[in-house]
Amino acid sequence: MKTAEDPTTNLRQTLEWLRKELSEMQVQDQRLLLTLRHLHSVLEELRAESAHWEDARSSGGPSPIRARAGSEGRSHQPLSLRRLAQLHREDSRRSSLP
Repeated sequence: MKTAEDPTTNLRQTLEWLRKELSEMQVQDQRLLLTLRHLHSVLEELRAESAHWEDARSSGGPSPIRARAGSEGRSHQPLSLRRLAQLHREDSRRSSLP
């Protein structure tokens, strides 16, 4: 006598679900890696900029903050943070449970 649900069918469905989850996790890992690389490059830029400011401050030149605010403004860093937040929201929506 057979039960209502064949164990091999249940196992196949479980394995199929696991494969799908692993595939989605790989995509998320790739996005996180890209985000990490981007953050690393932003940190390197900020370190270099900070070193430049420290050099300018110690040499007694004009304030590097005022010089930067006049030409660049503050649009670069918040834009990066907005993009990071957007990527995080997209990854959060992809979570799926059985």
